[in-house]
Amino acid sequence: MNTILNKQTGVPGSRRSIPFLRAAAILAILTVCTGALMNDETTEVRTPARIREAGNHLRDESSVYLRQHAHNPVDWYPWGDEALDRARDQDKPIFLSIGYSSCHWCHVMEHEVFEHDDVAALLNESFVCIKVDREERPDLDAAYMEAVQAMTGRGGWPMTVFLTPGLKPFFGGTYFPRDQFLHLCRNIAKSYAEQRGEVAGQATRVAEHLSGMPLAGGGDRVPDLQAVAAVAETALARYDETWGGFQQQQKFPTPLRWRFLLHQYRRTGDERIAAAVEHTLAAMGSGGIHDHLGGGFHRYTVEQTWLVPHFEIMLYDDAQLAGLYLEASAVFDDARFRGIAVDLLDFMLRDMSDPAGGFYASYDADSGGEEGSFYVWTPAEIVAVAGPVDGPVLCRLLGVTPEGNFEGRSILTRRVPAAAAAAEFGRAEADVAALFDTYRQALYDRRAERVRPGLDRKLVTAWNGMALSAFARGHAVLGDARYLEAARLAADRLWALHRDERGRLCRASTDGVRSGDGIVDDYALLAEGLLDLYQAGGQAKYLRWARELLATARDLFVDPEGGIFLTAGDAEAPLGRRTDVFDSVEPSGASAMLHALLRESALTGEPDGLTRVGEVLARHGDLLASAGVEMAWWADAASLYHGPHYDVVIAGDPAAAGTRALREAYWRLDPSFAVLSSVPATGPDGGLADLLPGTRGKSAVGGVPTAYVCRFGACAEPATVAPKLQAQLRAQWRH
Repeated sequence: MNTILNKQTGVPGSRRSIPFLRAAAILAILTVCTGALMNDETTEVRTPARIREAGNHLRDESSVYLRQHAHNPVDWYPWGDEALDRARDQDKPIFLSIGYSSCHWCHVMEHEVFEHDDVAALLNESFVCIKVDREERPDLDAAYMEAVQAMTGRGGWPMTVFLTPGLKPFFGGTYFPRDQFLHLCRNIAKSYAEQRGEVAGQATRVAEHLSGMPLAGGGDRVPDLQAVAAVAETALARYDETWGGFQQQQKFPTPLRWRFLLHQYRRTGDERIAAAVEHTLAAMGSGGIHDHLGGGFHRYTVEQTWLVPHFEIMLYDDAQLAGLYLEASAVFDDARFRGIAVDLLDFMLRDMSDPAGGFYASYDADSGGEEGSFYVWTPAEIVAVAGPVDGPVLCRLLGVTPEGNFEGRSILTRRVPAAAAAAEFGRAEADVAALFDTYRQALYDRRAERVRPGLDRKLVTAWNGMALSAFARGHAVLGDARYLEAARLAADRLWALHRDERGRLCRASTDGVRSGDGIVDDYALLAEGLLDLYQAGGQAKYLRWARELLATARDLFVDPEGGIFLTAGDAEAPLGRRTDVFDSVEPSGASAMLHALLRESALTGEPDGLTRVGEVLARHGDLLASAGVEMAWWADAASLYHGPHYDVVIAGDPAAAGTRALREAYWRLDPSFAVLSSVPATGPDGGLADLLPGTRGKSAVGGVPTAYVCRFGACAEPATVAPKLQAQLRAQWRH
């Protein structure tokens, strides 16, 4: 089942299951109604067979996930007035199913449950059935996921929730096999008809519990660096010394947690942290979670060694991992990590980019209805490409064996040293080491002849913001102009397509059709991507766009009491306006907002953003102390808040060798604790100075390209040579 990493374990104060709710749900819905069966006859005019043929109400939706269910015999509706009014008018409970297009178990439940006429007949007669794409409506997903977790102690997708016509949840779960689901639906329908008071009471208890959850954690002081170090210690306590990552049965990359630890190493020089980060990145990079031919990473592995993945590929994972490996390559001067970062960027550019601009959401785990079949190999298939001499050696290097490691075939790995394979086959080590690069393209081309996994061409605003950051920084560090062009094309497309006349963002688009209101994640992460794009390419319009987004986001989401809401005040919120503070495979929108405000404040030299960040951090200090690594990106924001967080201004002709040398020296460090502005040799013009007040008065000294390393107006001595610039950047940062 597609489970949620931090939502599996629970965090005090928010994600912990509520025993009385769980017991009430079971007693009120299952125990009270045990053995009761509903008549399967349907009163719907359209039979399941007719619905299957003509399609249901999802036929014209833009979402790939919703269209996948458009010819189920279930009379699905999208979330909207038509379905909600029908539930109220007919006094029927709502069956709400939430998932996403690349979710393997969502497909399983569709095939095993929703494609059956007897299931459809029962659902169509007794419920109003609504299907939601969680990537288009993360607000609904977050609200009802909290309800499911409160009732059951766990969550995941597909999410199954039963609601009153007033949209209050009274029973929920995840995946259900067909017979169990049928029995459950019959019991719930009978309970709703005959035990309405108990159902209403359960719904009220769940809703009251959720509405009573605090919008901000406790605290009145900004967490200090000691508190940040304590978060790092909680992470090290969970570190898997054998296989890297954290000690879990399933292994998720969680790139932001490792990036937080990398930043802690840069600050403290703690070699325990360095060892954990290097080991983890090497283990992931050599394992089956990494698609060694295509370059991307799968979403997680189903075991502890990073070998057997759940084969779906998500843009948010690969964009974040590209940034992590890129920064790690700078910190550790490691060519392996640099190569993995290049592979990730090239994969997204080649296989996930929209020609019109932007990056697609995900690849399915299944290929032609079979999980993982696109990615696995037999020895005969390798030999058919590499020949009888090199093929067996290549099999050894890639971990391909006759017995296989996944259902009789092999997931590719890179864990056999070239020296060991060379000795085994009596070959020169240099020749063996070159074999993968020699045959990689041929293997990739042969694999391309197979049935490809399904691709969701949805453009999700927040995830594209992460991709903007990855490609902008990729260009800056690696010097590849393709990456800058891809980032600019994506930014321009999103700005034109994903904003309305009020300057508000939509959540996503598919084939140019917009869907969903933007949540705080979308504003914060797109703004961060635009800030990175400005720093990498120097075009002021991206800085201006970022500042406009953050100004809008402060108005829409930031609570004067110290919280950051998930949705705007005028947005639909069936269970009340919520906040999501816990970081998981993605940063929470709140912690992403803190980072965006910190970086904007450092760039401009204006203290308002820094002040707001301090207020929000202080309000959540107690929660951070108890949550530990579950709020890793909050801890990272606290670290940057205490600084030093440098604002670097380089003044000089962009084409001048001295200017290029200073920029290259800056990006060789890839400093997560600094921001970069570029101005002409004579200093900023009026427009740029208005956008970036901190650049005023900064020009090339004596006509020589000059770097200024500042911290809210207090600047070190101007530097005209690269070593001096790097030395100033390293002050109070060890790496």
